[in-house]
Amino acid sequence: MYDYLTEKTLYFDSVKLIIDLAGMKDMFVKDTITFFAFTDDAIKEAMDDLNYQRFSNREDSVGIRDIGPEIWRQFISMYILRGKRLAGSFPRVDRDNIRAFPGINYVMLNGYILNIGLEYTDYRGVEAVGPRLLYLNDVTFDPTDFRKNNYVRVASTDIQPRNGVIHALHYQHTMGFRPAEFRRLALDYLRTKE
Repeated sequence: MYDYLTEKTLYFDSVKLIIDLAGMKDMFVKDTITFFAFTDDAIKEAMDDLNYQRFSNREDSVGIRDIGPEIWRQFISMYILRGKRLAGSFPRVDRDNIRAFPGINYVMLNGYILNIGLEYTDYRGVEAVGPRLLYLNDVTFDPTDFRKNNYVRVASTDIQPRNGVIHALHYQHTMGFRPAEFRRLALDYLRTKE
């Protein structure tokens, strides 16, 4: 899995860097995991947001290496399931009919809960026979109303390096699902270091 991320520098070179900084390389080399891989765009967005806040506070900008390994570990772990899970193994989800097709809540590596499911799309007026799209939904935001929660569509499913599965997320995904969360944790970490 680590080799795959290394080879796909256009999308994952910053992802690989934060895996290294978090001290999680061994997991991506040796363990069998399912990784819902956010792209470098998500890291750039998070760092831009952080540095905009620091600029507003008249503080110098920071780089990826200035953020502590525990912060990177926390965010990477939100996207990892132990074991190998192909897209077809996830249950059906329908945001408009959540009672009938709720997906399933999964506890990710760090204890964070995501609802994961396949949306069965329509094709030429025939219900549920079109492409199946894999979604991750942050149910911790509002457990009472599924539709209010942030979600992301998987752009590419079932990439299978030797030791697991990578499901690459849409490039516009916000790392951690909530923009302010990374900024808050990173600012707290940086304040303790200054």
